Amino acid sequence: MNTQYTVAQIEANGVQASGTFYGTHRQGWIMDMVHFVDYAGYAQLVIPVEEATDLVLGDWSQRTTEIDMLHAVIQFNRGVQFPRFAMKQGEKWGFVVFRKWADAVKAIQAGERFAFAGG
Repeated sequence: MNTQYTVAQIEANGVQASGTFYGTHRQGWIMDMVHFVDYAGYAQLVIPVEEATDLVLGDWSQRTTEIDMLHAVIQFNRGVQFPRFAMKQGEKWGFVVFRKWADAVKAIQAGERFAFAGG
């Protein structure tokens, strides 16, 4: 019989951990020091802890998610055509500003040209 845990059980008793199982790195919870639970919405994968090739206990409460990151929205002043996609005049695009985009955002704010999608 496969062991399954409820969300309430995972939140109350689970220990946050990450590890590599069968060659795949996963983040999840250790339950009862016996099972590693990888839970994604309604799907739950329960793996014996001894199957981990590495296992790290951790606190994810300080982890940065995309919702906490800087976002930018740009509106195109003219239509642009690239080989794989196009933007219409007035179209708005939103994106997360990762470190590599910080210079482009500064250029956009200053009204300068910037490299976008290789163009």
